[in-house]
Amino acid sequence: MARHERSPSLSGTVKAEPPFDNTIAPIENTISLTPLSEIGPNIFTNTRKLWQPVGARGIYGGSVISQSLLAAQLTVPSTFVPHSMHCYFVLSGNPHIPILYHVDIVREGRSFHTRTVQARQRGKVIFTMACSFTVPQAIKIAGGDSAEKRIVQHQPLFPTADIKPPEECENELDVINRLLATGSINEDAAAAGRKRYERDPFEWRAIVIHQRNPSAPSIHPASTSRPGHSLSPAEKVMRQWVRSKAPISNPLYLSPALAYFSDLWFVSALELANPAARRDKIGMMVSLDHTIHFHAGDRIKLDEWLLVETVNTWADEERALSMRRVWSADGILLASCLQEGILRLKDGREGGGMEDSGGLGAAPPKAKL
Repeated sequence: MARHERSPSLSGTVKAEPPFDNTIAPIENTISLTPLSEIGPNIFTNTRKLWQPVGARGIYGGSVISQSLLAAQLTVPSTFVPHSMHCYFVLSGNPHIPILYHVDIVREGRSFHTRTVQARQRGKVIFTMACSFTVPQAIKIAGGDSAEKRIVQHQPLFPTADIKPPEECENELDVINRLLATGSINEDAAAAGRKRYERDPFEWRAIVIHQRNPSAPSIHPASTSRPGHSLSPAEKVMRQWVRSKAPISNPLYLSPALAYFSDLWFVSALELANPAARRDKIGMMVSLDHTIHFHAGDRIKLDEWLLVETVNTWADEERALSMRRVWSADGILLASCLQEGILRLKDGREGGGMEDSGGLGAAPPKAKL
């Protein structure tokens, strides 16, 4: 084993962890990287120890997603922004062992740059990602391209119906206090939720679960949703508002920061859509893969409220697939995400409770349609 991949102190970092920098946003502190040029080119490591959610088998998946993207972004010109990334979770990450991000330069074209990243712990690959970067139209025009150039443009309609503004929605502490008051959680769970809220670099506002398509037919005969629930889980959409707790000073961190929160309450939101997948019935729920398409990487403003929509489109074969959209408050579709995960019900063989790479997240009210 190479010397640089050992961590006898189990500190979780290769080098001594620096003090928290109050001059930058919490998310910039959370996902910051340290280059390891003394080892080789295009190798980076986590600057700070990574978070392991309560009940999860390893570190929070969003940390590795975001840091892999940031590592790749550090190897392309600043005029390029990511337009897509495709990730696979291979092994659980150990929070006590540093991660080394190895970036391979696959292609450098005039309009697109391609990178692959492997995240390794003690020489083993725990995560792999391929991503592509492009130059936004606004930068091309500033560089001399014609502003009259015709391009094809369309996007889904922004979901304005039944969307409360964030100021009228419960924040995370409101949700915790309400659930505690109604006996839905105990003091220990409330304390854990408050602790998670303090360390989360983002703040969330829960809306409710809505019907995605009002004209959708009743539940499919193959669904395991309870009788009496007339709406298919695939037609339920969970909506939340999210923003960074502080402005992000370095624009290179904008897309990685979005990638960070994109893993929170993703596949695990299935438990709110399908009663058959409630937390007490799940033996294992872990992410397998994660895809993000960035539609407007040069227009992401994370210190402003963003609307996050999550739909659990399919579940079968002990797997589940979820789709997520991220909108700006003025209706621009910023990103589309897909995630597939293992979904196994308790059958006496699992040896433990639900293992969710996304952690507790910002629990929305368990509204019923």
